[in-house]
Amino acid sequence: MTPPWWAVAVLAAPAAPAEAPSPAPTLAAWHGSWVGEGQAFGKPATATLDITPGAAGATRLAYHLRVAGTPPMTYSAEADYVFDAKRRVRGNWTDSTGRTRAVAGGMNAAKWWTHWGSADVEIGRSTYHLEIDGTLVVNDSVLQEDGSWRVFAMLRYRRTRP
Repeated sequence: MTPPWWAVAVLAAPAAPAEAPSPAPTLAAWHGSWVGEGQAFGKPATATLDITPGAAGATRLAYHLRVAGTPPMTYSAEADYVFDAKRRVRGNWTDSTGRTRAVAGGMNAAKWWTHWGSADVEIGRSTYHLEIDGTLVVNDSVLQEDGSWRVFAMLRYRRTRP
């Protein structure tokens, strides 16, 4: 028995070329040492941010914040972030209080963001927006009971070295 013409055409058609997997995005545009000024917890604040390549394609972030007051408040943290081919980020943030938080988020061309925390303590988000003039604007917010986000820190950074 001869198969119908369409079955022969389908079987004889060349297979579509397989798409090459997309490489995972990187934060290379954000790499460098940064110095920032702004507000944290309603007070003037300064900070440094070092964003560098990490192991196995990860990005490493080291953060140091100083908030004005008597006495001044200091806070520091380190994080490692890894992006997948769908522009999703996963990582861990460990701070000077001894707390480690899992983070998850994403990125687009000029911004990346993370969500962190848990409902039993607090849920927060951080956004990192690289402006056209090279300024890095970082906003940190916490989720309120009514579902809104309250910004508790906003600093504008300038790169001091790549």
